[in-house]
Amino acid sequence: MFDHSLLENDDPQSDPVALERAAQRAALDLQRVVALLAQRRPGMRRTARPQQAAVLTWRMLLDIEEQAFADLGFQGRHPATIRDAFIRLADSRLPVTEPDAPVDWQHDEDPLPAIYAIVRALTQDLSVETA
Repeated sequence: MFDHSLLENDDPQSDPVALERAAQRAALDLQRVVALLAQRRPGMRRTARPQQAAVLTWRMLLDIEEQAFADLGFQGRHPATIRDAFIRLADSRLPVTEPDAPVDWQHDEDPLPAIYAIVRALTQDLSVETA
């Protein structure tokens, strides 16, 4: 979800603990932003009826990713070095060949793209709640 090697710096002034905390804050913030964006999709609200299961396509997931990283609040709260360390769908080896196909949540590539991992956790939480 996060490429820590991008945060490694040979600068003796850099504090690895501070960088790790900044990365954790950004990850929590990204989860919040993504949850708000995902809830706009059919079947992704906690109040959704069980018969309205969430079926997200790769196109929807890419759209959520684009909106999350373009969020001005997210950009303003975290420096570019932290934001750029998140693994994006385009940088992964996930097979996004058919944009309108449903997302396959069975991938366990390490590390997973941030948005994929966050939305997968949200859909799993929803499926447990509706079961």
